[in-house]
Amino acid sequence: MSDEAFPRRDATLEDLERLFTERERVPSYRALVTLSVESGSRSASVRGTVTFTEPRMFVVRGIDPLGRDLFEFSADGEDLKLVGPGHPTPVVGLEAIEEGLAPWLGPIALTDVLRVLGASHGVRVDALDVVALERGEDRYALYFLMLDNGRARFDRKVLLERTQFLPVSEEWFDAEGSSRIRVRFDRYVRIGDGWRPLSVTASNGAGVLRVEFDEIVVASR
Repeated sequence: MSDEAFPRRDATLEDLERLFTERERVPSYRALVTLSVESGSRSASVRGTVTFTEPRMFVVRGIDPLGRDLFEFSADGEDLKLVGPGHPTPVVGLEAIEEGLAPWLGPIALTDVLRVLGASHGVRVDALDVVALERGEDRYALYFLMLDNGRARFDRKVLLERTQFLPVSEEWFDAEGSSRIRVRFDRYVRIGDGWRPLSVTASNGAGVLRVEFDEIVVASR
């Protein structure tokens, strides 16, 4: 898609939904990444690779400074597995995998890791969501509602910049309206037919998870 295909400075809700639909498909790729976690006074980081195979499979490999594998975590939808030294058979289950990753990343929620990796592919708009649009001087805000026990409640908020309407942040809320997790997008580059953030940071009350993409190579067809 050429840059001229993006609307400038102003857009309707229908324009934005069309843009998100056009950007939705993400080709298979391989990337060099750094994953880092900060929680209280503790921090940890590991370098590695992320391989994404469309439509939904992630494989995350942690690598030590000598290039040796530390672990390999794979997620194909809800099928999660961890393999690595000390694990002769694949580890399955959220708690067991989180415990297996703890030596390198400390206490971390796998759901947050997957949320951040998925968020690097861009914001999704479900046509069934009830969406409100607020226009600011240099930002657009999209508000999403969901049905909860028969009533609509505030579910998430997306901030967009006003040139190519790329997401700046995406925030999810609990049933009481308090923020559960906020994901920020930075360092956008053109990858294939779309723009992708090279830095994705998630923060909640427990700490901060950051994925920095150092290089992305789109898989050949």
